[in-house]
Amino acid sequence: MAVLTIESIAAEEYLAWRFPKREISIGSQVIVNESEQALFFENGQLIHILNAGRHLIESGNIPGLDGIIRRSIGNNSPIKIDIWFVTKTSSSDYKWGVQLRVKDTTHHLIVPVGSYGTMMLRIDDPTSFVIQVVGKNLLFRKKDLKEFLLPSIERSLKDYISERIKTGDIDIFNIDSVLVEASEHAKQSLLSNIERFGLKLIDFYIQGIEVIGDNPEYIKIKDALTDAASLRIRAKAASESQGFYQQERTLDAINKAVEKDTAIANKLISHGLGGLNTANRSEPLSLNSETKNKLFELKELLESGLISEDEYNKKRSKLLGKI
Repeated sequence: MAVLTIESIAAEEYLAWRFPKREISIGSQVIVNESEQALFFENGQLIHILNAGRHLIESGNIPGLDGIIRRSIGNNSPIKIDIWFVTKTSSSDYKWGVQLRVKDTTHHLIVPVGSYGTMMLRIDDPTSFVIQVVGKNLLFRKKDLKEFLLPSIERSLKDYISERIKTGDIDIFNIDSVLVEASEHAKQSLLSNIERFGLKLIDFYIQGIEVIGDNPEYIKIKDALTDAASLRIRAKAASESQGFYQQERTLDAINKAVEKDTAIANKLISHGLGGLNTANRSEPLSLNSETKNKLFELKELLESGLISEDEYNKKRSKLLGKI
């Protein structure tokens, strides 16, 4: 029988690939890539594992093959084994999506909920993976592994969401607020479940959880909650703006009083008219900071007859005394 060169020619999306020929002659060579392991099976039993490198099949150099080689030489038959190539590279090319039916005890609705995300996986134990997951298939792809894991993801998310709704932490209208917590819960649940299959879960992320479909009762309640939230926002804005408008009216009243009588304006300010708070001022409120402007105001009050000439002279002397 012709000497063979045995190596993996599987596409990038393949995780495990079985060499198509079972009859292998002595002197054949097996080439294992850096990111792979090659598994030798006889009648479904693992007999040896080859790591990266070039391996020659001959008597004595591969443990476990000695007996097979002796039998083949004795009856002049080729070696009959199955050779699997399994990749051990970590990959994040696992995008998943599941659909759940969730019962909301707050609003008494049963609605479909969709969730999607991504995960990073690696095959840590190729033997367990081939025996328990791949089985009799000739090859196993990334999409096959994703489909294998989807039931576990769906069960984990459904249990978590149902429990949070049951305790009243969330409802179907704010279900997307627990992405981080749900991701961590699902990750821990999957870790304990898939390790027995020779898999290592490195990362797991939920990117979205939302109600899907057009359930009329769900839409009706959602619209009502949206209207209620809008009313609360408008009421809060009106409450906060009420003080602003009151202060504006107060300042307007003081300005008008100044035009007629400074003493009346000062009285209004000192009493905090209309809620204008002056209690924390370290100095009396001054309508004009420059003495010159105050003198002009006094003059106007005198000419308007609002103060007497004697009052005018006293106030004028007092202001000039500060210069």
